Amino acid sequence: MRGEQDLIRTLRTAADQVERRDLAEGVARRRRARRTRQRVQVLLAAVAVVAIAGGTTAVLSGEDRQPPPPAVTVTPSAPETSVPKTRPAAELWPQAVVKVPVKNAKGWKTYPVTGLSATEVLLVANSAFEKAGRLEVYDSVSGTIRVLGDIPSPRKKYYPQHIAVGAEYIAWYGETPQDSDDWADFWIMPREGGKARRVGEVAADVERIAVTGDSLVWSVKEGGVYRMPLTGGVPERLPGTDGLRLSAWPWAAARSGDRPDANQTRVVNLETGQSSDVSLPEGVRVMQCHAQWCVGVLDDRVIVQRVDGSERKSLPRALRPHGLRLLLGDRYAVLRPYEPDRNQAEVPVAVVYDLATGLMAGVGERSAGPVSGGVGTGASSSAPSTTVSWDADLQYYEKCGKAGCTVKTRGGGKEYTVLNLAAVTR
Repeated sequence: MRGEQDLIRTLRTAADQVERRDLAEGVARRRRARRTRQRVQVLLAAVAVVAIAGGTTAVLSGEDRQPPPPAVTVTPSAPETSVPKTRPAAELWPQAVVKVPVKNAKGWKTYPVTGLSATEVLLVANSAFEKAGRLEVYDSVSGTIRVLGDIPSPRKKYYPQHIAVGAEYIAWYGETPQDSDDWADFWIMPREGGKARRVGEVAADVERIAVTGDSLVWSVKEGGVYRMPLTGGVPERLPGTDGLRLSAWPWAAARSGDRPDANQTRVVNLETGQSSDVSLPEGVRVMQCHAQWCVGVLDDRVIVQRVDGSERKSLPRALRPHGLRLLLGDRYAVLRPYEPDRNQAEVPVAVVYDLATGLMAGVGERSAGPVSGGVGTGASSSAPSTTVSWDADLQYYEKCGKAGCTVKTRGGGKEYTVLNLAAVTR
């Protein structure tokens, strides 16, 4: 896994340059170092992006983190520096906001992954630090957590990675990122729970996966999409997928390059063969697309549009990308309000923006002082996660000394507030 300080450094630079891609992207290094540092342990899941006074960005995952000095100042251009009025998610979509315990019956820390339905949130429970050990489901109707099954670790220094949810199965892959060889193995578990089954392994640098009714599908970091039957067998490269990476099954996308600010240039339906070029205005960066909607950054402003470029509009300058993965669900984006006065309680930590309707829901609890607060997004692989979560009782603060300032936390640790977009009615 890429070191947390590398993640912090990447996010700090991104705050100044309008969030330039994925948390797992970094400067190219030696092969072994790249595999160790770039590969995010996505099953950690609830990494929170926290806005610091002056626009600096740090990363926390429920533990104390020390962002490296000096602070980077982000100052949006006038005149649109005020945050648009938003309603809290609990007011706008009350049926979609639930409280989920932070720890399971074993005392393991849990992290929301995505919504399985309008009333169910998929959780991963870590048996050790950054070590996924079990899949569980929170049921908002009964208010209880049920165990789906254990996540095996067949090798030393083995880490499970992205989770994909299908109609019948939940799938994931594992890696030994500290080894120099490209290698991954694939696992499935019935969606209703049961024993995990190993499907197969490949000598490849797997990046994302999906699970269909009869196959595991994955894309590799250099581009290209492959398939393997759920019964195991020889991997098959899907024709016409050179340069494509999975986005939201059955969709894959081509990118303009491997730079952190590379745009998606084409979206392809791998089931039907439908292909559409993304209409890219000159100068746009970080363009990311759902099947129909795209979001990117142009002239330091977030823009939204259809894939064909229609219905394009610029959002107020005070709304900026939150982290480097912008998409949620099938038509949402998560944004970060810029607010110089960090003590304004009415300004949310983040905003979930409905690309189709323009509705904006505020999420997160703002802390007093220079650290505004944090929210995390889930870690679904076969489609952007439908969950945003935060600990409403967790307070962030800065402790400064001769060695610099450290971001610390106090309180919290009992329950998450989770926005499950799978419960939002259209």
